[in-house]
Parts: sequence; structure tokens; C-alpha cells
Amino acid sequence: MFLVDTSALVRIQRKQVDPGWDELGDRGLLSVCEPVLAETLVIANAKDYVRVEEWIRRQYPWVAVPDNIWDMVAAVRRELAPHSAHQGVSVADLLVAATAIRLKLEVLHEDADFETIGRFVPELRQRRISVGPD
Repeated sequence: MFLVDTSALVRIQRKQVDPGWDELGDRGLLSVCEPVLAETLVIANAKDYVRVEEWIRRQYPWVAVPDNIWDMVAAVRRELAPHSAHQGVSVADLLVAATAIRLKLEVLHEDADFETIGRFVPELRQRRISVGPD
């Protein structure tokens, strides 16, 4: 199962990805969590906000951010810092990465920050949505 990052979710919604991803979504293999929902809804206009939120929650399985996730976020930050790779990684991306690691999910993204995290934190499984599904 994949944990879809905002960068991938927006591309899926705009039909800018390989149709195979839609098939995986139809099979319930693409999930979202609160940081992704919050980031995605930033671009929703006020009149569509509730409709977009409800659509995302119906369309994708919900993954709860684990309790005590901040310990994992701190561990990821500490792995990145000696390489100056912590600079520019958003709190939302750290939360998504930490959630994926804890829940043993693969992050689906189109965001170089996840490749950077994966380079220094091998527990993070990640894939660019532009690569296409297997």
C-alpha cells in the first residue's frame, strides 16, 4: 500500500499521471493521512472546501498518524542534519515520511524531499508517481 503525498495527490486529481495509478486507487491501495489532506485543502477555494475534503476522504483509505510520531520525526531530522539535508524539508513532509516508516507504507510522491529523506533514512520506501506503477 502507498501513502500518497500532496505532490502526487494533486497530480492524480488533475489526471496528470499514468492511468495505472487510478487502478491502484480503485483497489484501495492509495491512502492519505491528515498532513496530506491539510496541505491539499490549502489550494481548495472556500466554496468547494467541504466538497473536496469529503471527496478525498471517500476516495482514499484513511491512515491515522501514529501516536508519538514526533519521536520518529525527530529521528528522521537527526539523520538528515549531518548532511545539511534537513534544510527545506517541510514539517508536513517529515510527518508523512515518519508515518510511512512507522506503518511500513511506501510514499508516493513527486517531491525531491522524499528522495533526499530516502537517501539518508533507508527505512523510508518512496517512489515518484511519474515513474508509474509496477
